[in-house]
Amino acid sequence: MAGHFDGLDDDPDTRRLVAASIAAEQCRRLHANGVHEFHFYTLNRADLTVAICHMLGVRAKKPAAAVA
Repeated sequence: MAGHFDGLDDDPDTRRLVAASIAAEQCRRLHANGVHEFHFYTLNRADLTVAICHMLGVRAKKPAAAVA
């Protein structure tokens, strides 16, 4: 896995994209093999967790429209 990050020491944005992609693929494989619940430690990087969930098809539910 370390090879995915070669040459990215000075490119934090690309490193984050690669990390999110790898995490999403790991979750896909785990899910395909029977794991259906995940817990992410965000370490104050919730944006990456949101991106991973989005790649996996998990979206926040939209609030119901208010009835006037």
